[in-house]
Amino acid sequence: MLNFAPIRSLRDKGFFYLLSANFLAQLLGFGTSLVITKFLAPVELGESKILQSYIILFLVFAGSGFNSTVLKYCSENRSQPEQEYLLRFSFFRTLGTTAVAIFGMTLLALMGVITGSRDLVKWLLIYGIAVPFIVITDILTVYLQAQKKIKNMSQVQAINKAIGFVFVVISTWRWGLGGFVLGTVMASIISVIPPLLKVGVHFLRASPSLIPAGIYSLALFSVLASGVTILGQYGDVFILDHFVSNRTSIGYYSLATYFILAATQVTITIQAILTPYFSEHWKDKGWFDKNLRQNQISTIILSLLVAVGVYGAAWVLIKYIYGASYQPALAYLSVLLIRYIIFSSYAIIAAALIGLGLVKFNFYAAAIVTPIGLVFSYLLQRNYGAMGVAWAQVSVALLTLAIELFWLRYARKNHFKTSPLPVD
Repeated sequence: MLNFAPIRSLRDKGFFYLLSANFLAQLLGFGTSLVITKFLAPVELGESKILQSYIILFLVFAGSGFNSTVLKYCSENRSQPEQEYLLRFSFFRTLGTTAVAIFGMTLLALMGVITGSRDLVKWLLIYGIAVPFIVITDILTVYLQAQKKIKNMSQVQAINKAIGFVFVVISTWRWGLGGFVLGTVMASIISVIPPLLKVGVHFLRASPSLIPAGIYSLALFSVLASGVTILGQYGDVFILDHFVSNRTSIGYYSLATYFILAATQVTITIQAILTPYFSEHWKDKGWFDKNLRQNQISTIILSLLVAVGVYGAAWVLIKYIYGASYQPALAYLSVLLIRYIIFSSYAIIAAALIGLGLVKFNFYAAAIVTPIGLVFSYLLQRNYGAMGVAWAQVSVALLTLAIELFWLRYARKNHFKTSPLPVD
């Protein structure tokens, strides 16, 4: 069993409210993906995944890490006017970086650099209308988190997911891929309203105050870390878009990734719950060793059960709802579930490193495996198409596991000044 310390004090901080709201938001997001699959052909589903992936990448550059500056500096012990000015400062800078990101995306799309399909270029440019609204929503929501208004933040996230579900599902049902794009844009515009009502607009008139010296370096490191992470998460989709000619197989692969996302949420939730405890006991070697081993093993066992459940659910949905046209997606799901189990095999190690204050080690791991993963995906797709890209993800997960184990040994040796933890 997972060994959780007493967490009653977290209840007063809104932890369980946030957890339940996040679960609802993830359920709505996952539900949106599952429902629109019924209304899209495999080729269209693959194209919707490609569009989402490019937008997510450019959102990183649009925000340019200023959401992280708001989260850090507005969480500190500062006066309300100072916090509001920091929000104003970051808000207006994101408007500038967003304009640059949209210009860059438009230029690269028209040049055929980021996608070779003319139809996708058209829809990507329309989808890009959503970018500034998503950035504004994100920075206002993060400000609520920094203010420790967890219930307000959770409400905003749940409401916006519900808005997205309604608009995207209805639009996709009526107009297919084009409806998916237009529904997403409309939902993104409307989603600015809930956080704006919670935060208000008075921060726009905040008087100037001292800006922290490290604000730009924090923003820069944040955008670099996020950029590497997004490339690692969506690099396979970019490879598929550019090099796999069988567009139907991309649709099968995309459906499999939606089921993987649902499975991954289980492991990510465990990470989120355990990380504060590793932080709390960061000097206690005995507690650290015992709980790391116990929880990592438990997470692996749980991931095996989740993998079986997810595959069973996918089989039922494809057989009775999506139809035979999506049957090949199960083959891709089988491979990607192996990757998920491997990910779960080092997820608690990654959380423990964060708890020790060694976030940089996880960043180093991502920086190492991301370019290798892109190369693996490119090489394997040449002979095996989309299935080769799926197996490349398994290879990358194994490499990440090896690197995380290495960092764990190194970190323990230097952090606790003892011998490395033996790994069986």
